[in-house]
Amino acid sequence: MGGNMKVAITFIGTNKYLDFLPKYYENIEKYFLPNSEKTIFAFTDGELNDTPDNLKVYHQEHLEWPYITLKRFEIINKARKEIDKHDWLVFIDADALPVVEITEEEFFTDKPLFGVHHPCHFLGMEPHTQAPGAYDQNPDCEAYVDTSKGLPEVYYQGCFWGGKVPNVCAMIDELEARVNRDLEKNVVALWHDESQINKYFLERLDMVHTYGSEYAFPEVFKDYCQFSPKIVHLAKDNSSYQT
Repeated sequence: MGGNMKVAITFIGTNKYLDFLPKYYENIEKYFLPNSEKTIFAFTDGELNDTPDNLKVYHQEHLEWPYITLKRFEIINKARKEIDKHDWLVFIDADALPVVEITEEEFFTDKPLFGVHHPCHFLGMEPHTQAPGAYDQNPDCEAYVDTSKGLPEVYYQGCFWGGKVPNVCAMIDELEARVNRDLEKNVVALWHDESQINKYFLERLDMVHTYGSEYAFPEVFKDYCQFSPKIVHLAKDNSSYQT
């Protein structure tokens, strides 16, 4: 798979998170899939004027934590008609930035879904070292994972995921429904959308390509990382990448 792919990239940035958009847009244009036709879908409660042709803006009111992240799938579905016109959908957190070139040749795979190995799991940090790890343990939650026979090999981080449009949209629909069924029972998954993603991926691991933790490089733990970043999850304060 090479260029000429139509790629939808989703940015959710309400309240102060909209401030990340200029650098986010700049770095995606510069580094991420340089030979593909990219459209960034920005969901925000802020005002954006004179936006580039490949930046589509959707109004999204700011939701209190954790609903702004828990409702992520429902939010993305606001752009469903436009997303359906693309080949791939990629979710990248508002506070994450590609920092080196990521080519089509290294990015696209035959697997219909992808996720990223959570760097704290990869680095052997708590709570990932022993059962139940970071998996939801509430049997009433749709994100529940039974870890009684051991932990899965990979725990995925919710900052970077996606896949081929038909497959990832089916995932988004299913996880939106799971979240809403949980909320009807006043249940919230332990790590919100991330817990839901992990359960979904565990149910169909043969469909999921796993990117290494360099695609979710944690700036706050950079001193622990013996690998070079491709996408950096920015430190909340004094990020060296936001200048």
